[in-house]
Amino acid sequence: MDRRRDTRGRRRALRALAGAGVLPLIGLPSTAAGAPLRIALAPFLSPTALLNAFRPLREHLERELDRPVEMVTEKDFRSLVEATRRLDHDVVQLPAHLARLAMVDWRYQQLAGTLELVDVQVLVRVDGPVREPAGLKGQRVGMLDPLSLTATVGRRWLQQQGLADEVEVLALPSINNALFALDRGEVAMIVAGSTQLAVLPPSTPRSERVLATIGNIPGPVYVARPTVAAAEIERIRAAMGSFRPDPARPLTAANSALRPHDAARLASLDPLAAVARQALAAAR
Repeated sequence: MDRRRDTRGRRRALRALAGAGVLPLIGLPSTAAGAPLRIALAPFLSPTALLNAFRPLREHLERELDRPVEMVTEKDFRSLVEATRRLDHDVVQLPAHLARLAMVDWRYQQLAGTLELVDVQVLVRVDGPVREPAGLKGQRVGMLDPLSLTATVGRRWLQQQGLADEVEVLALPSINNALFALDRGEVAMIVAGSTQLAVLPPSTPRSERVLATIGNIPGPVYVARPTVAAAEIERIRAAMGSFRPDPARPLTAANSALRPHDAARLASLDPLAAVARQALAAAR
């Protein structure tokens, strides 16, 4: 009887999350004790792909913290930022420039960075006609949400190439969705982080080639909302710091050593954080 009540309670909780626009990735294990730690992940992949990629980290944190860990995502980056502003989640994984904005503007505390550097790549169809940037004129191109760091870099590249007013930019919900759009010819180009391509579902079409590598960006950063107690922040930092990447898997944001960035590294993100701050203000 207790088990049935527990199952019904978890189903009600999942329905409440879905109604609020939050996409639950991982249910709470019934054997774990204590209040769950809620971690929101950046929506750069479909929810199922995020689930598969981040399961080892979730299970590691549950063991180290001896409490349930619930991983969720939001429908897009703007929703994730708004949820972060509202302090909806205990911990949020954000693109590095948005993590910096959350720390400066909303008093979030850094827990850990992921990858030091990720190549941002412009991808076109391997058998397509685009051989140089000028070939994109008059075409539709795909990127993640404008608040994502890859899209910020991608739009800056379009400006540098004189293409900002020559193409139509489509915001696509995930990298795997973008690759489907590229394969179907719905867009002539997409922008992606190189490590994002390493955690795609097997069904994702891989008909792309690299037209250009347009910059290096830091990987996502985990931050804790300001209401999390200092002692708990230290426990979470320690648990994240003891995570060991699986050498048999590609190095990605989900499979990397987790270490805090120093002050200079964080300060270097201020120009990109300013771009995001302006975009958020303009949308209000």
